[in-house]
This record gives sequence, C-alpha cells and structure tokens, in this order.
Amino acid sequence: MPHDRILIKGAYLMTQDERLGDLAGDVLIADGTIQEIGPDLQDGQARVIDGSGTVVLPGFIDTHRHNWQGALRGLGPAWTYEEYRSRVQIGLGQYFEPRDVHIGNLAADLLSIDAGVTTVRDESHISNSPEHTDAAIAAHWESGIRAVFDHGWPSTEAEAWQFGSDRTHPDDIRRVRRDVLTDDTARVTLNAMLRGPELSTPEVAEHDIRLARELGLRISMHVGLGEWGAKQQAIGRLAGSGLLGSDMTFIHCCTSTDEELRMIAAHGATASVASALEVFMPGLGQPATNRLLAAGVRPSLSVDTETIVSGDMFGVMRAALAYQQLVVAGAAGPMDRAPGLPTFDAADLLSFATIEGARACGIDDRTGSLTPGKEADLIMIRIDHANLLPATDPAAAIVANGHAGNVDTVVVAGRVLKEGGVLKGRETVFEQAAASRDRLFRAAGLSRSGAAG
Repeated sequence: MPHDRILIKGAYLMTQDERLGDLAGDVLIADGTIQEIGPDLQDGQARVIDGSGTVVLPGFIDTHRHNWQGALRGLGPAWTYEEYRSRVQIGLGQYFEPRDVHIGNLAADLLSIDAGVTTVRDESHISNSPEHTDAAIAAHWESGIRAVFDHGWPSTEAEAWQFGSDRTHPDDIRRVRRDVLTDDTARVTLNAMLRGPELSTPEVAEHDIRLARELGLRISMHVGLGEWGAKQQAIGRLAGSGLLGSDMTFIHCCTSTDEELRMIAAHGATASVASALEVFMPGLGQPATNRLLAAGVRPSLSVDTETIVSGDMFGVMRAALAYQQLVVAGAAGPMDRAPGLPTFDAADLLSFATIEGARACGIDDRTGSLTPGKEADLIMIRIDHANLLPATDPAAAIVANGHAGNVDTVVVAGRVLKEGGVLKGRETVFEQAAASRDRLFRAAGLSRSGAAG
C-alpha cells in the first residue's frame, strides 16, 4: 500500500524534539517520513487533515508487552505475581498453538494502535516452536504497528526456563536473524529477550548475552523481581563480569539497589518501568521511576501483560504519577524512602512514553519525536473533548484525563491506521480472539466463569 501524502494543519505540536519544543503549526508527511514542521505549510498534492482542537505527538512507545496474551485480556486484575505465572505462563502457555499466538499478537497490536501506541517492544516468551515465533512476527507485519520483536524462551515447561534455569536461549533465534528479521531499519525488527542471571545462571546469562551480541541484537532483561531480585542483584553481577552494556534495557528494576541503578546509567543502558502492573500486582515491588531518575536514568514506560492491566499508556502514566505522590507523602515502599528523590511531571511522562521509549529500543534515530527526516509515527489527540477541556496545560490534561477515545488519528510510517476515532482493520480480529481464548480454556480444562480464580 502506498504511503499517504498528508498535511496536518493548525495543530498544537508537542514534538519531543529538544530543538523544536512545543509550537502551534503544521506537519507535512510524505514517503513515510516527516518532511517539514512549522507554521503555514503548503502542499498542493497532500491530503489536508484539520488539526484544530488537537495535540499532535509522536506515537507512544511501549517498551515491554507480552503481546501473545492479547486474547487473555483482563483475566486477573487482582492476581499476585505468582498467580499470574501459575495461571498464564505455566497454566495456559503450554497450550498455545501458532494460530493463538498470531491472534493474540494481532489483538494486542490493534488495541495498542487504538490507544495511540505506534511502537511495541514485544517480549515474546512463547517461542514454543519456530512456527509460534513466525506467527507472532507475521501478526506485527499484518497490523501495521512498528514492532521490536524480542525473541524469548518457550512457555512449554515454563518452570524449567526461569529462576535458576540451566537451559541456554533457544537456538532458533539464529534462524530468525538469518532468514526472517534481517533488516534493522524495517518496521519490524529483532531483539533478544534474555533471562539474565536473575532467571537463569551466571554461565547461561553469559552464553546468551554473547549469542545476542554475535547476532548484532539489542537485549532486554527482567530484573529486580520481588525478593528474588533483591537477592540475585542481576545488574551488579553483570557489571562485575564485564557484561553490562549500552545495548541492554532492564525491565522493572523494582528491587534492584540504588547502586545497581547507577550502574545502568554509568554504562549507558536503559530501563523500562511497567508502573501500572507494578502497583496492581503484589510480588514484584514498586515502580522504580523516581529512584531511576535519582541514578541518572530517564526511564521508558511499558504495559507488560494485559491479563492484569489495561493495554494503554494513559493508565501507565497515571500509575507512575500516583505512585510518585506516595513517595512524596512518605508512604511509598521501603526502596523509596531516601530523602530528596527527584520528581517528574506530566511533560516528563510524555517524554518517557515517546522519545525515551525510542532510545530504549535503539530506534530513536527514526522515531520517538516529531523531527523532520524521521519516520512519520504520530498521533492526534483531541483536546476539545469534554473530558480534556479546557486543557489549560495540554500535557497535564492528556496525562491526568486522557484515554483511547481521545486518540483521533494514528499514523505509523506514514500510513493512517486510525482516523476520525475509527480503528481500521478490526472487523473480525476480536471475534477470533474470543474463539482463541475459548479454545485455550478448553485445552487447559478451565471454565470462563472460573478463569480468574
């Protein structure tokens, strides 16, 4: 499908580009990229979109979501971490067929697009077979979203793959790199989702990291998971063994020490805070957002799993802000009681959800800000909707009150995927997702009424 030539006129632009800042003006899109930004732009060949009453932002970037669970949305908002692992990763993951992975990923992608997420880093620990992996990747191409596919481990024999596992990363990642996702500039690219020393062993962690670097892949890693994370201190172990590097994104960091967070900063690595999940799910610890800032790390934001929380970045931003207020009030968790922790505001949260997400994914050269020459990944949010008026401070209005229904238009790589509040291509996907969920429940011997407990 050819890219649209589009001219957005008369919007308020929150560019996330330090040189351009915020301004009232126009955006010209052609050949899939942002061509020009400024006042009173003209192009006789472009389709004009009226931007009055809207804020134009770079699309939100979700740096950690388990997309394969998209058909299991909302199963257990009151689950603990152990309940989630038992019921989803261990209990249901073994029954997924490639078609279930495909529809789960597609459903997650479409909900993401509807809510203004233009890039998702898909943490795919459903690599039960090469066919499962290929089905997950195919869904990203089909949906139109920008995706960083993080190849992970299987959810068959799930317990044997985590918490002290001596199994090395599935070798099929070599095939994916060689034959499937070879182009690091494409809309769908490859990363490595590794378990690291917290979920495997130091020897396995070193093997897997060297494998990813041999293949030229960036690395994501879950660390600081509850009491286990505090005991393991995975980041410190990586630093001590000379393996910590700028190609790594550390997810959660809830119980990682302040010294470990400073190690992230010193090595130029990045972090992903899944704030909504972390405040909803007992067992992980609390969002490390303020502690990361104190260590010199501006984090990205992520959803994690839609089985527990809503799959949009508005809720993630609000959860981060709500937890910060507990920090300020002195009512936060034990890791956050150091005096004088730095704070953030709504404008910072929009930065975390856009340009910092692009940096964490290693794609800030092509997306994450409204910068001429970057690919046209952007969203239009209607601030003339009743729930956002009078939008005295647009950033505060979006963070405090915004939702997916305010997202009027979504563009990825110059293609319009949502317009006038209507998501394209959704007609049969959610019916297929319901059918997938029912099949999985039958395979696992579950009833829908008893799925959550």
